Amino acid sequence: MLDKLKKIFPTLIEGQINQSNLSKHYAWYLTPDSLLIGIDKEQIGPKEKEILDVFLQPYEATQTPLTKNEEKWNQLIFNQKLPIWKDKPKVYRFVYFSLSDDLIEADAFKEAIHGIFPTHTPILWENNREGIIIEETKPPLDEEIDYNNMIDVFMSDFYLDLHLFVGPFFRNLEKAPTYYQWVKKCSHFLRKFNKGPVINYVSGAPYLLIEASSEADYSILIDAILQETNDDEELLKTIQVFLESNSNTSLAAKKMYMHRNSLQYRIDKFIERTGIDVKQFDGALSVYLTLLLKHKMKHGM
Repeated sequence: MLDKLKKIFPTLIEGQINQSNLSKHYAWYLTPDSLLIGIDKEQIGPKEKEILDVFLQPYEATQTPLTKNEEKWNQLIFNQKLPIWKDKPKVYRFVYFSLSDDLIEADAFKEAIHGIFPTHTPILWENNREGIIIEETKPPLDEEIDYNNMIDVFMSDFYLDLHLFVGPFFRNLEKAPTYYQWVKKCSHFLRKFNKGPVINYVSGAPYLLIEASSEADYSILIDAILQETNDDEELLKTIQVFLESNSNTSLAAKKMYMHRNSLQYRIDKFIERTGIDVKQFDGALSVYLTLLLKHKMKHGM
């Protein structure tokens, strides 16, 4: 498609999402593949504009200039280049946001985000209505951000509907571009089934398991759910027996020939390391299905 457009519009150039110095002499568009292109406005008449608006998404650089940290993330995610960090993030999480309308007050939006998070959290835009908030530290379970409260703040301050997909924490920075695309895809897919303002990857996992179509998708989902327990076979076996015992600690302890307190310690350890409460329905279902998937992939079934 790009080659055909270049033949029609010789002035067509490519830009970068979140680029702060996009030429005002060009009309900017996003292709279906999220590629940012610009065409000299003098080449676009009313008819051409009408046609372009049908199959391309007009793009306005409404976001604020990037901070140095945001520039690093932008380089990593959109250009696949690993930057040099003085304090490299050990963990990170993408929270994908979608707005009901184009945002006009980008500065106020950013200020509101920074008012909710404990640190100046990086924000990158995918287009005029979507983007990601990047958490660079993993808070204790009892200090997690209340995303539903965040929704209420934005609805009252900006008169916009805000939808969030809260992704898992990751550790591998080199895989950040892949994880970003996965989080974006999950957000768009899960919106079909859940119209609520906040969707968590844990509650969405059963739908994602059904939708996954490749080993790469399965691997990311397993990493997302099991986190750093992925290689702890003994711990995972304990959790599977616990779930297959209808979450009955005493029954699971008997099956494992363990003291009940020892089993409870392992359950608490799993919850602490993954951030998923397997004593709650959503957590139990997602973890159990993921364990079955892991077993299937391991044995090539």
